[in-house]
Amino acid sequence: MGEARDLAGQWADAEGFPAGVIEDVRLVASELVTNAVAHVAGSWGVVLRLYRCDVGAVVEVWDSDSAYPPRIGEPDFVRESGRGLFIVDSLTGGLWGWQCLADDKGKVTWAAIRCR
Repeated sequence: MGEARDLAGQWADAEGFPAGVIEDVRLVASELVTNAVAHVAGSWGVVLRLYRCDVGAVVEVWDSDSAYPPRIGEPDFVRESGRGLFIVDSLTGGLWGWQCLADDKGKVTWAAIRCR
């Protein structure tokens, strides 16, 4: 997940986003990739896609499991895990979601980070 964080940060920096947005892109990418790796036992792994949009940056994570929809749980601040989507939701102001790929061959989870 550190590699996803680093790649996302390098991309956002190269795109000229402000420092705060770069950090948000890094954290969102890391959290979404971590969720996909932790909860998906897929044959083709995980794909990270980053691109600009009208509001700022979009982070997409593609995985091969359409049976596990991402959900925000109640954050348990005692456990070491379980806060990823809570963090993503907070950083994006709720501007995230997911959808199944064609023929239920996986899903994509996306999040948009507004440029400040």
